Amino acid sequence: DSLAGASVVSQRFGGMDFDNESLLRCFCSEDEEKAVADWCKEQDRGRSDIFEYRLEESDKLREEGNELYKAGDFAKARSRYFAAIWHLDFDIGQQWNMMDHHQLDLNTRKLKVIGNICAAYLKAHDWVNTKKAADVGLRHMEKAGLKDNEAEAKFLYRKGLANLERGFTEDAYEALRKADSVSPGDKQVRQALRTACEGQKRDKEQAKAVWRDKFLSEEEKACQGVWWQPSVLSARFRARLRRCCRRRAKDA
Repeated sequence: DSLAGASVVSQRFGGMDFDNESLLRCFCSEDEEKAVADWCKEQDRGRSDIFEYRLEESDKLREEGNELYKAGDFAKARSRYFAAIWHLDFDIGQQWNMMDHHQLDLNTRKLKVIGNICAAYLKAHDWVNTKKAADVGLRHMEKAGLKDNEAEAKFLYRKGLANLERGFTEDAYEALRKADSVSPGDKQVRQALRTACEGQKRDKEQAKAVWRDKFLSEEEKACQGVWWQPSVLSARFRARLRRCCRRRAKDA
């Protein structure tokens, strides 16, 4: 499956330029986009001139991707999702002449495939691309004017989880807080939000400790640690002796 190879290679995203004509370029390079198109043509699944046929072919490819996803082959699943997006990539001129209900059909299908791609990256524990795919989905919803609380909450949750796994607890907390406001009461979101909150507290305590240590003398730093360690005992003894000497000097 040569297209799956292209999907494996695509471990990064092209620039997220939503003003260009290709949604697929948000997920892969120009060469990788060409590989997707070539695969479709080789499989006799090229783009039709008829709008409805292109949407139907995209639906078929997405369903194939879903079956591969269920089987745990996330790389091949993504390859089918990329092919599905290729069929949904109408140029600006074509979209300009679309009726409103056709544009809505197109944007809704794009939203579903982006969600599938994000889920596939999440299952593969590819946190960087999970977060980027979630951003693509949220930006698409904004640009297309789509209102779908379930989809928005999923993107925010996956973005938050990806940031949490990467150690960015503040960013994770913000995304998960928004997810909770969009879909209140979701157990997965609440659990991740609690984890992010605890992580934030730990990060703040660690930051305080770092700054506190910056203002300690070498002797004070040596006194930190488990009391029974010889080096700590010695440092504390010296510090106590020095304080006693200072008090005696004042009394003299």
